[in-house]
This record gives sequence, C-alpha cells and structure tokens, in this order.
Amino acid sequence: MQPSAVPLRSLAGILNAVQRLIDQREEDDTEEGQEPDPGKETSPRTLNLLDVATGSAVYRVGAPDRQVVLNLLSVTARQIDTPGEADWTTPTLSSLKELSDIARRLGCEIEFINPGGGGSLTDVIAKITPDTYRTVSACAIIRGETSIYARIERVGGATEMHCGIRLPEASRRMVICRVKTADLARELGQWLYQHVTLTGEAGWLRHGWQLKHFVISSFEPPKTGSIVDVLRKAHDSGGSAWDEIEDPEAYLAEMRRE
Repeated sequence: MQPSAVPLRSLAGILNAVQRLIDQREEDDTEEGQEPDPGKETSPRTLNLLDVATGSAVYRVGAPDRQVVLNLLSVTARQIDTPGEADWTTPTLSSLKELSDIARRLGCEIEFINPGGGGSLTDVIAKITPDTYRTVSACAIIRGETSIYARIERVGGATEMHCGIRLPEASRRMVICRVKTADLARELGQWLYQHVTLTGEAGWLRHGWQLKHFVISSFEPPKTGSIVDVLRKAHDSGGSAWDEIEDPEAYLAEMRRE
C-alpha cells in the first residue's frame, strides 16, 4: 500500500493505540470521548512528534477527490463567519468543538491551507481558534428547560455521571446526557432499557430541532397499571353517556382528529 492511501482515521487510530500501549492504559480509564489534555501531558511515556521545525507545524494530506474536500472546507469557513445563518449538522459541530478544544489546550490556531500553484502555503481556506466553537454554538444551539420521553440505554462514568438515551423518533442514535448527581444516576440505573420521562436543560440545533445535548436534573418512571383499569376509569368518567354512543371507537377516533 502506498503511504498516500492510508486513511487519516486509520493513522490516528494507530497513533492512539501505540500511546495506550506505552501508557499501559485501557480505553475505559478515561471519560468517554475524552483523551488526556495534550497541553498538559508530562509523563515520561508520552510520545511526541520529532523533526518538526520551530514555528507552525504543517501536516500535508490528500484525497481522491480534492475539489470535494476543498468545497466542504470552504462551506465550513463561510458557516463560521455567519453562524446565525448556517444550517449546522451534528458532525460539523462536534468536529469544531474537538478542534477548538485542542486549539485552546495547545494555545494555537488550526488552519486549513490550500497550497498555491508554486507549492507555497498561501491560501487559508478555514481557521479554527480556541473560541470558534463557543461563538458558533451560541448561534447554532437553542437552550432551555424541557422534558423528553426516552429509553435509558446505559448509566455511569468515571469522574462525571453520564446517561445514554435513545429517543423514539431517532432510535438509531444514542444521545449521551450529563446527570446532575451520582444519586440521580443510581436511580436512573434501576430503569435500564425502559422508557422514562426526563427533565432538565436541553440544547437543540436551531435548524431541524435535533437534540444536541441534555443535562438530566430529574425523571419520572414509567406509569404502571392495567390497561383494563385505565379503560374502566375512562368509562366511569363518562358515566352513562358512553352507553348512548353507538360506536365508541369511531367516536374516540374522531376526537383524536379534532
């Protein structure tokens, strides 16, 4: 295989696996989705880059369809410049958050550059600063208190409590939520693989209203009881009026349409 044919994701995975090998650290030793702060690692086992000139570190990458990549980076740059008008997607926002976090930790800016005709690095397509995600998310995400109905998939965390949930309208996608207290997390753990009503602070994408994040402050367990009891209570609440309706099922269907 030619070096240029190695996907960047595979290379990143290799480097991450080698560092874990040297550290003798399992993936579960850190909070999900979080790696050790690259700006603060001082362990004698930490692997660092060599043969990088003082100044800006330049990493050259290529793609089979160069123009598609350049167009996507150009669109992202325009979205960053006008965040309130952009139709943000979850992958774009999560990538910008990770890049902004790294830029903040390392005290740098990350630039995507299109080499000029003479091979010089002159054309900056997009720039990510430590404040990029904060600025973008303020426009892209709407926040507020709400309640949602969801299925509890997993609960736990090494240093901060998290809860994985699936929404009925998007069952293929798991949303990782923060849980305010350890006691609340333990209570949620008793309802694994069941649907509950969660209350807390949510963040939705402004366009499309996709749930981006959620901080759980309380919840209500599923309602229990017999459907027969529920129907009996509904009948009793209507008194003898139900006996005068020829087709109760059609009547209820008409009420639902109204």
